[in-house]
Amino acid sequence: MVLTAVLAGVVIVGALVTAVLLRPDVDLSVGEEGPAQQPTSVSSTSCGDDACRVLASASVNGMTVELLADSEGGTGRLRAGGPASGSVSEVAITAMGVRLNHDSLRCAQTETPVCLVRGPHDGGMAGEVHVWRGDSWRPAQRPYFSDAGNIVLDDAVGDAAPEVIVVRHECSDTEDAAECQLAPVLAQVFDLGGEVAGCTGTYGSPGSLRGWPDVDVEADELTECP
Repeated sequence: MVLTAVLAGVVIVGALVTAVLLRPDVDLSVGEEGPAQQPTSVSSTSCGDDACRVLASASVNGMTVELLADSEGGTGRLRAGGPASGSVSEVAITAMGVRLNHDSLRCAQTETPVCLVRGPHDGGMAGEVHVWRGDSWRPAQRPYFSDAGNIVLDDAVGDAAPEVIVVRHECSDTEDAAECQLAPVLAQVFDLGGEVAGCTGTYGSPGSLRGWPDVDVEADELTECP
């Protein structure tokens, strides 16, 4: 029934929120970014029981950003500035069993560096956002989950800042969780504070969204979410 699909989504999102809330020294008040994490000495950085290795990297405004992980991708760190003088912060979604991979890092080329860390989770994708302020990362106040398997960054409202684009199934007319996976999809847009900016119309499959898998959403496509 519809209730089954809805409850399944609530359980997943609730568990992801719990994982982020358990991250030490992060105040995740609604509509606010968390406080800057204190820089960690790169020389002492480890990923679980392993030494960290560079899993993916990007250049944002001339600053090198690296996603570090253990050999299994089960523990992650986000580093900025390179190994010599970098600031390192924790990736929280791995606490829910998310495994990071070479496609897990997405950063936006905007005035303020913003990076999305994402990975497969429970048949879909989970992600978290980090915003660079001063000389350290500020993790956003909430995680995101896509049951259609894609979360990206895109300037969807034309304000020169990225938004979080979550591709999900529109399941209001389906009868159970299995049918939900066959339902049409839409792109739901969140600002960096976690507030919903709107949704696109529905499409028959994720591949029908413009730019898939790097989904591109325009402001005039957004309407109230179902």
